Amino acid sequence: MLYESFDSVWAPIIASFFWSLGIGLVSYLLVFKTKLFDHLVTNPLVPPFLALPAIMFAFLMGFMSSDAWQNFAHARTALINEASSVSRLIAIPLQFPEHQKNANSHIQIYLEEVLNEEWGNNDKMSGSAKTKLALENIEFIIWKGSAACSKVGDSKEACIDAFTSATYIKALDDLRNAREQRLSLGYLSHVNTKWFLAIALAFLSTLSVAAVHRHSQKTAITSLILFCCSIWVTFSIVTMYSNPYKWAERLEPVPLTSILNGLKSGTK
Repeated sequence: MLYESFDSVWAPIIASFFWSLGIGLVSYLLVFKTKLFDHLVTNPLVPPFLALPAIMFAFLMGFMSSDAWQNFAHARTALINEASSVSRLIAIPLQFPEHQKNANSHIQIYLEEVLNEEWGNNDKMSGSAKTKLALENIEFIIWKGSAACSKVGDSKEACIDAFTSATYIKALDDLRNAREQRLSLGYLSHVNTKWFLAIALAFLSTLSVAAVHRHSQKTAITSLILFCCSIWVTFSIVTMYSNPYKWAERLEPVPLTSILNGLKSGTK
């Protein structure tokens, strides 16, 4: 949706306000300013009718809010797993200082790209190419050191034993999985079909409120204001949590920042 281009915590609240206002105005105009619903003056709808679309709207918003909070929990887990995997990579001792230095250098590049490009720009759909390259370079260092163990003679290069290599590759795979989970969760926030359906169902619910009160314009206006305010609050709650990396209780990459600072200061 359009509001996703803004980082402000007010963006989803303002967007959902205009959705609710537009839905209320269109419903009022259709019912009271066109002839489509004139027959309801003499043959009114029974009041319980408005409960059906309202209940369906409530079920849909309940599902969407549950989905949003579940994604938020998954994003928190992905952040923890990513930070844990990076810490494991740094903690695994490599036999030769040149391997350790090169690996830590690429880990630092990875963290900087994640924080400045992927996380900083809130563009989780496409990861940074430099981040991917850093992971590939780390893997190359390990595989090169592992392959050196099979060589013999004076030309034998610095070797990484099989146990260290397997442990390191496992931590590297875990890091890739955590990063891919973060990227996929960011992509989910750009899926707008469910929001179009929610707005359509909210419109049908609001239209039914106005139609049930076709006999009294003042009563209809009061009912529409109350119902649209409820829609606004509901939309605001869900939209503010629709992206774990933006708006209300957005996640902050504090563990990754801490690890990067440790690398730069030489304490990691």
